[in-house]
Amino acid sequence: MPTDGRVPFHTARESVGAAVLVHIAGEIDHSTAPELAECLGEAVRAVTAPAPVVVDLTAVRFLGAQGIGLLLDHQDHCVSRGSEFVVVANTAAVLRPLRALELTTTLGVRSSVPDAMASL
Repeated sequence: MPTDGRVPFHTARESVGAAVLVHIAGEIDHSTAPELAECLGEAVRAVTAPAPVVVDLTAVRFLGAQGIGLLLDHQDHCVSRGSEFVVVANTAAVLRPLRALELTTTLGVRSSVPDAMASL
């Protein structure tokens, strides 16, 4: 963990064919939510419908309520623009809260990026 008090967090965005793939690593909580919102917003604006936005959370160690809310908000934006929004998750830190809230189907959760890309 950084010694400056910040939560470890990193985002990266890439185009894979017509899809936009967003990689998120670290912890998603109130302190990292603004950066996540910016990254997801850029991804939604960058994709051309009907291509999907795929959000890779396999390197996320903590997913808080604000992060879940941002995923749902940006999924709504994607769908309203005619694109799919798919979440990739395979760790308990991410799957546990999504399952508890019964959001795995809503967010189209897949276990790997190749699985997500193949299902689209």
